Amino acid sequence: MKFYRVILVSITFAAAGLAQTREPKIALVNIQDAIVGTTDGRTANDQLEAEFAPKKAKLDEERDALVALQEKLQRASLSDEDREKLSKEIDDKTVLINLETDQDDADLAAAQKKVVSTLGKKMVAVIADYAARRGYALVFDVSSSQAPLLYAENATDITREVIVAYESKYKK
Repeated sequence: MKFYRVILVSITFAAAGLAQTREPKIALVNIQDAIVGTTDGRTANDQLEAEFAPKKAKLDEERDALVALQEKLQRASLSDEDREKLSKEIDDKTVLINLETDQDDADLAAAQKKVVSTLGKKMVAVIADYAARRGYALVFDVSSSQAPLLYAENATDITREVIVAYESKYKK
């Protein structure tokens, strides 16, 4: 009888040891794609595009006008005085366009950051819930090249599933 207990205890410890050495489930998610893949993300993207499209169109017109002035400077036979005036005008317009471009880029980045912050909090909660329910020990965001993950054997990409989970949780 004692012999069987020793075997049973040994089998129990061996099974426990196997359970402890089982590799943790690892998931990968591209959080940027997940956010943009949701209805909320597409709506926010459309709103940003609508808001910034007029600014982009205005800058495109200004760039086209600048190109026309540069071509005029190269093609036309102008007096030295006219050439100098046109060069100064081109330089001034270039500076203004660059300033406008930088400001518009900063405004767009701030608006995108606000959207990502708002939707990102919701998305991270969905990812955490999804991972916990599915038994994942680790979830890595692979949307940025700055992510420290270089290799993950047997990792599962859960981006699509997270989008579906987000949509079902926040469906309007």
